[in-house]
Formats: sequence, structure tokens, C-alpha cells
Amino acid sequence: MGKVILIASGKGGVGKTVFTVNAGAALAQKGYKVVLIDMDMGLRNLDLCLGLENKVVYDIADALTGLCRIKQALIRDRRFEELYLISAAHHRDKGDLTPLHMKILCEKLKERFDYVLIDAPAGIGEGLKLAAAGADIGVIITVPEHVAVRDADTLDRILKDLGIGERMYIVNKVKADLMSLGV
Repeated sequence: MGKVILIASGKGGVGKTVFTVNAGAALAQKGYKVVLIDMDMGLRNLDLCLGLENKVVYDIADALTGLCRIKQALIRDRRFEELYLISAAHHRDKGDLTPLHMKILCEKLKERFDYVLIDAPAGIGEGLKLAAAGADIGVIITVPEHVAVRDADTLDRILKDLGIGERMYIVNKVKADLMSLGV
């Protein structure tokens, strides 16, 4: 049975999507079966980061609403045999999606994949609640800036309230050379 990992951030621009792609590729390189799900409706980017933007026929909204089978929404990455993508809906208002839909999808994907990595939309709105519905673990991406850290702390409390007990932080964009100087 696989693990569903929500990758979230309190604010945009902290490197969440790039982290998701790199983590997925690293796990697939180690032989794990991995699916990346882009839940940033209307602002999808995972397909671009993977170079799969021309392969998207069906998206997460199509899979969640039953317009297509889950298998039809899966796009295999050409470089990694066990890495797949389910793209976000290009239009934000596509379908009536509920957390229950997402929870059921995640349960089905856990049967087939070792890891399901969900790239959540930035912030703490309804999109986060939808993305988090099937998650076992939360990874909060932030950067070493006061605003981003405060937002990450707020996000941490929200994920806890949503029932995600295991949460961890990734501090991205750290400049080690400046840290060693005490800056």
C-alpha cells in the first residue's frame, strides 16, 4: 500500500512544484512507482516542468468526475519508467470536485503506486482542502523569509486540523555561504 504525500506552501514562489518534480524523479530513479498529481487548478505547471504539456488529454477533474478512467488521465514520463503525472484542470471551474472524490482517488492510486505526490495550490483556500483530502503526510515548503515562515506555520496548523498528523518542513532557497557568514 502506497503513501500519499501532500506538498504544500503557505505562499507561492517558494519552489513547491520544482521540489515535487525532483522528489518524484528521485523516487522513480530508485525503482519506486510514483504518480505526481497537480492540484493547482487553472495554474498547472507540473506538466511544463516534466516536459509533458503536449501529452495532456485528460486531467484530474476528468478523473475525479468520472469523465475518464484514472488510467486514461495518467501520463508516463519518457525518462523514468515508473513516473507518471495526472495534470491539473486547465480551467479552474471544471466539475464539482469534493474532498471525498479526492480521498477515493488517492485510495485507488495507493493500490498501484508506492508514492502519490500531490502538488497543492499555494495558500490555505478550498483548493488546499481538496488536495489534502487523501494525504497521509504533509510536506510544507517554505523559504527563509519572515512572511513565508509565518505562512508555513499557519499552513502547518491547518494541515493538522485537516487530520494530517505527520508533517515536515523543507526550507528551500537557503544560501549556505551566507549562513556560514552569519548573515
